[in-house]
Amino acid sequence: MAIRRMIRASIFAKIALFTALFSLIPLYVVTFLFILNRPQFLWYGLGALAILTLAVLGGAIVLARHLTHPILALKRAVQHIKQGDFATFVEVSTHDELEDLAETFNSMSEDLHQYREVRVDELMAEKTKIEGIVYSSEDGIILTDDGGHVQLINPKAKTMLELGEEGEELGGRPVWSFVKRDRLAIAIRECVEGDSPKSMREVNLSAEGVRRYYSIAVSLINAPEGSGTNYYWFVIQIRNITAEKELDQLKDDFLQSLTHDLRSPMTAVRGYLQVLGEEMAGPLNDEQKKMIRIMENASTKLLHIVSNLLDSAKMSAGKLRLNIMECNLRQVLPNTVEIFATEAGKKKITLTLDVPDVMSLVKLDPQLLERVVINLLGNSLKFTPDGGFITVKFIEFSDRIQGQVIDTGNGMPPEFLNRIFKKFEQASGTRGGTGLGLAICKFVIDAHYGEISVRSKQGEGTTFTFTIPKGLEQNERGEVFRIRPNQSQAA
Repeated sequence: MAIRRMIRASIFAKIALFTALFSLIPLYVVTFLFILNRPQFLWYGLGALAILTLAVLGGAIVLARHLTHPILALKRAVQHIKQGDFATFVEVSTHDELEDLAETFNSMSEDLHQYREVRVDELMAEKTKIEGIVYSSEDGIILTDDGGHVQLINPKAKTMLELGEEGEELGGRPVWSFVKRDRLAIAIRECVEGDSPKSMREVNLSAEGVRRYYSIAVSLINAPEGSGTNYYWFVIQIRNITAEKELDQLKDDFLQSLTHDLRSPMTAVRGYLQVLGEEMAGPLNDEQKKMIRIMENASTKLLHIVSNLLDSAKMSAGKLRLNIMECNLRQVLPNTVEIFATEAGKKKITLTLDVPDVMSLVKLDPQLLERVVINLLGNSLKFTPDGGFITVKFIEFSDRIQGQVIDTGNGMPPEFLNRIFKKFEQASGTRGGTGLGLAICKFVIDAHYGEISVRSKQGEGTTFTFTIPKGLEQNERGEVFRIRPNQSQAA
């Protein structure tokens, strides 16, 4: 058994044993020949061979053990290092290459031990910094596994969730199971669960005259090693945005008040300019007529800006309502496009209205549709160089109408297209305007259950396309809804 273990243990043991066995072969041959010639010495010869064989094998075993002992010691030391015990030391005193190997191994073990100590110190320092940031943050921070079970929660999150002493007993529970406010619990659960977790949510927790708004941001991190899961973990950040919401409300209230105060005098100015332009107050010379036209154009632009500000304030307050009625676009659109005829003529821009000769009556809000066309035309005139072309085109389909404003202007950079319909967004280098026109366009089209999109390429122009479905109706409460036609009618 000992011989078998040594044979499996080391190549040196194998060499020692097989060398001993092969060294006995000549002796066996000589003894066998001697016994054949002298049969009377048979038992003496066999006894001598047995004693010699045992002596040789015993020496081989001792030599094998001497050779395999340091190797087995090194093997055991490697196992200790594999288990994280870098303080392992191997003692070998063979005065040969094995002792050199052991000394090299001990040196490596010592280096690994020192590196581990340094690395542990660095990790502890890094952990202390991270904990300091997390626990001193003014935002609530919660770390959960892929099932929403709490792994870490900072004091601010406990305060926001109104946990108190209960926060000490949250380990292993889904985060939404201990949130007392239903709206907040549902929002957190929707952020974490589902096939596509939502990265951002806003929750209105206002009640009894007290305003309170929270934003919930969720990000993914790789699950730590040894956590028992191969999925992502979630970092949930809860932020109190009540002050920001109140500031936005103050800004919207200010804009609404300001635009109301500006709109009335601007309407009066335009009315008197029209009276003067039609020479109702007396004849005008050519120079005076030119001045009146300039003032009319300037007042029209200013009134559009004021209208955009007022509509933006109404949008934020949820007070921008539609007034659905039947209208003939062939009557509405020419007057709308005519507003920009003078400005287009100054820049020698060819302004074209392309409308079918026959169009059915369509139910929509004509004033807001006019605002959409005005805002899109205003943008096109701003970015189309002298001598360019702008086309306002409408097409009627069986279930919808489609409008387009096509220009040969400068176009827009690709990175701007995905945020073009947001409030106060303007392309880099743009001057003038409020950045509200396109946001209002999208709001109006969305309110009509339609869609609006843009296609643009720098140096080649821009095309805005919007659709408004047919079958819109409005109830007594002012709510707009769509009556979808039957399949046979739609065909």
